Amino acid sequence: MKKRNIITSLSVATLSLSLLSGVVASADSMSNMHNMSSMKMDKKSTKKSSKKMNMKHSMMNGMMMDGLKMKMNSKLPKGLKKDNHAKFHVGQKVTLKAKHMAGMYNAKATVAGVYKTDLYEIDFMPTNGGKMVKNHKWVVASELKAKGALKAGKKVTVLADHMYDMKGAKGKIVKVHKGPAYVVTFKDTKTHMVIKNHKWLTQQELKVIK
Repeated sequence: MKKRNIITSLSVATLSLSLLSGVVASADSMSNMHNMSSMKMDKKSTKKSSKKMNMKHSMMNGMMMDGLKMKMNSKLPKGLKKDNHAKFHVGQKVTLKAKHMAGMYNAKATVAGVYKTDLYEIDFMPTNGGKMVKNHKWVVASELKAKGALKAGKKVTVLADHMYDMKGAKGKIVKVHKGPAYVVTFKDTKTHMVIKNHKWLTQQELKVIK
């Protein structure tokens, strides 16, 4: 009788230990799942936080072009003759094919202005004493001051203020491009910031949205 009781007690103890092990294993499994879930959430949160920080950093520092800070909300030019017979018209939706700055290529844009004027590619020394800006695209004739005709190699004073430290800079014309000249408002593909009345683009740098 005593032997049977001992065997029964041992069986109950073994069963209890088995059940306890199962509970512990289940708890460990749940804990591991929770930890893995937390890690995934942390990665997502970190990625989202990093993206927000980058966007905030871009907004604080402004958009950069050729190493200089751009003016985000420029005004339409005054005194320039409008081109009402150009390929693209004011209000038309287009895709940008220019690569003047990061986030411009393939950006969706709206034509804000079209003008009868040639465009000029220039080299210039910014007024902040920074590095020489090479092959800046573009400025128009009214944004340059020079003696004589505007042509490649001509030394000029820059009157444009598309970017900080640009107005008053000394430079030279590298290339002359036939007009018309376009002003566009577009959404940057990198930061998703809207750049209003960006100057300038050529007709070849715009593509119809079909």
